[in-house]
Formats: sequence, structure tokens, C-alpha cells
Amino acid sequence: MNMSILERLIERYESDEHISIDDLIKDVTQNDREYRELSIEEIIETKRSFISYCNETENNIRKSNLYAKTNDFADYTEKNYLQKHNRRHKKLVEAFISNITVTDSLDELYEQYLNGNNVQLLIDDINKTGDTCWTSPRWAKRNDIVLFMHAKTAKAKLTKIRTELRNEYDPKSDKAKKIETAIQEQLEVYKKYGGKIFAIGQISGKPEVSDDKQDSYFQSRVFCDIDSLFLLDEPIDLSEFNDFIKISMQGSVTPVFGRSYEKLKEVITNKNSVPEYFLNCYSTPFPHNIVNLENWMQLGIEYRNAFTLEIQFRQCYVDYLLSSIGDQKKIYMECACYKSGSPVTYVDNVIRINKKLLPVEVKLNKELESDLAGQCKKYCMLNRLVLDKKSGREANLSDVVCDKIMIIDTYGVYFYDLHSDQIKSCYDLDDLHSIDDVEKLRELLISNIVN
Repeated sequence: MNMSILERLIERYESDEHISIDDLIKDVTQNDREYRELSIEEIIETKRSFISYCNETENNIRKSNLYAKTNDFADYTEKNYLQKHNRRHKKLVEAFISNITVTDSLDELYEQYLNGNNVQLLIDDINKTGDTCWTSPRWAKRNDIVLFMHAKTAKAKLTKIRTELRNEYDPKSDKAKKIETAIQEQLEVYKKYGGKIFAIGQISGKPEVSDDKQDSYFQSRVFCDIDSLFLLDEPIDLSEFNDFIKISMQGSVTPVFGRSYEKLKEVITNKNSVPEYFLNCYSTPFPHNIVNLENWMQLGIEYRNAFTLEIQFRQCYVDYLLSSIGDQKKIYMECACYKSGSPVTYVDNVIRINKKLLPVEVKLNKELESDLAGQCKKYCMLNRLVLDKKSGREANLSDVVCDKIMIIDTYGVYFYDLHSDQIKSCYDLDDLHSIDDVEKLRELLISNIVN
């Protein structure tokens, strides 16, 4: 690998926030004589190293020890930080408050919370490993921020249980003593953290639906790995943010977007020294109104993991991607699938690729679909495929890929294979940065169709 060229690429990338990765590589490819003299292997390795650097910019900043061994966090405001290190280092995330309550059942407390409620268990995770697996919304993505709060209603529930305990059990019995001790311990935790945001963490994995019966006491069945857990020195009371954030009364998750998140972050950082991942992240809604053929890929790199609705993902990313990898820009939507003995179903898209018509199903996160393979099977071995219901246009079945379905979610591209009845990975969308990558994906898709 030619380090001088790689260093020049990085220097230009760092100094000019307006040039895209694609344009920068294109400029060097066309105008740098030294670059053109490289071998194919060296060109590939240089591109790979440069793109890897761009993807890992946040890690490089952490390694630069910008905030190491200093408590003077207040001096590093968002404005100062961005002026010093430019906007390329701005990590865009979504966030949510996980409002953790306690049980109001005496039997449940004895069976499941005798050795600590969820707040106590989370604090143990923070102190021991720094990571956990926790309930999350289905739309949570890697690097999103979790703000853990101890529910304000917890004290009333514990008081209710204590009253039941004293009415129903002999206070001298071993069981009553154990429950009383557990209640008292949980009330002590409440005194310190009740009604407050007390910890933060960073999503590190995909949300997945749990089938573990031991998790039945959680309201949600969706769980996600969370790391970089951090206990705040000064927990933030509800009264400090309830004028701009209303905690959900319908569930344990309260989404925090845009300016509300920025204001809450300011409240937290004014009182606490916080990890860099929290200090250096920003919540920005996806700029739907500016997406076009020229910038969809670059915007997708920055925002793809911020989609909370499937229709957003389709309109702002998938439609452009499918138009780029197909034989034609035209893509067919909501196509009617007919099979003998089965009700009509509708596949999200059909594209023409390598002269074949390939059905495509779009999801935000395939891991959260209960029977995605079963759904895809309905689109295989069709008797009729209506590409455009309005015009009545039907596909020639000899052109239709009958035994494979392409699947796209915000993480990657996959294929369902009818013969194996399995879904297999094809391409990681984190690797899609340029037209060259689009062509590579197209070739992979064609090879999957043939095979």
C-alpha cells in the first residue's frame, strides 16, 4: 500500500468537510499520476484503507486522547469541538429514555426481585462489566444512546407491597424477613435514583425478540446489547427536563429526538463528566427533503441507522439503491403475487436485474420479523405476478426468479432460498460507499440468482 497517497487522501478528507468520499476518490483517480501508476491490488488496498479510516474516525479521535485525564469537560462545548475537529467527526444518533420501575406484586418480588430489582441489577452490570442486555425499542440501532431512569412511581409500588407483606405474613417468618430486607434495599436505591436519569449507555447490537421464558416479567420482548455503561455522578431529576420531555405512561421507552435530546444532553453534561461517545454525538432528523440521486449514498452512510419508519427507509435509501443495481431505473412497487390455493400477497418491490425479475422485501430489521422465511415463501413459485396494478401489467413468469427473494434491511442485503428455506447474508450495507461498491453488490446479486 502506498502510504503517501493514503496520507494525502486523509489530509484532504480532514481539511475539506464539503467534499464527499466518492468525489475525493474520483478526483484522485483522475488527476493523481502516482495513483494511476499503482497496481490493481495497491489501488484496492488504498481505497479499503481510506474508507476504513473514514468509518473509524470516531475511534481515531478517542485514540488522540483529546479529553484524557482532564475534568475540564465544560470547556469542550459542541461549538468548540466542531470548530477544532470539523463536522466530519459528528456522530448522528437517536436516543431513548428507559424508565425502569419495580414490581407491585408481592409474589413476584419474592420470586424474581429478592436479590435486586432491575435498577440494582443494572448498577451491578455497570460496576462489573460495563455492558448489559436490556429491553429496547424495535427501531434502536448501533451507537444509539440509552438514558436509564428510575421510575418516579417505584416508591408507591414498594410501599404498597410492604403494606401487603405486613397484613399477610407473620413478620417473624423467614420469608417475611427476606422480603422486608429486599424492600428496604430497594427503597434505599430509590432515595438516591428515584425519578432521575442515573446512567447512560450505547447500543452495540441489533434488537432481537427474546423467547426466553425467564424474561417474561419484562414488558417488552425486544432486547438489545448495550455497552459503555456509565453511572452519572449527579443523577438528573425529572424536574430538570419535564418541561421539554414528557415521559411515556404507556411503556418503559420514551424516544428523545432532535432539540429535546440536545437540551437534555446539555443538562447532563453541565453536571457530569461524561464519556466521549455521549459528548460527541448529536441527534439530527433525517433530511428527507434534500435526498436525491447524487447524495443518497453519502446521506445513507450518515443517517441510514436513524430510520424509525420503514417508509422512510424505502423512500430515502432503498428506492435509490434498487434503481442503481437494476438493469433499469424503473422499480415496481407493491406487486401482487398469486399462487394456487393461497390468498393474494404483495411483495414490496420487483426489480429487473440481469434480464430477470427479482422480488424484493424491505424491512427495518429482519431479526425482529417473527416468520420472515414464511413470508418470503409466499412470493416464490407464483402463478401470476402483477407488476403494476393500475395498468394491469403482468410479468412473464419465465422472466421471474421463482425460488429466491432478495431482502434489504438497514443493516444489509440477504437472500431467501426456497430450497433450503433459509435466509443468508449477501452484503453489509456499511460497506456501500461508492459506485464501485454498488457494482460489486450487483455482481453478488446476479451470482445469487444464478446459483
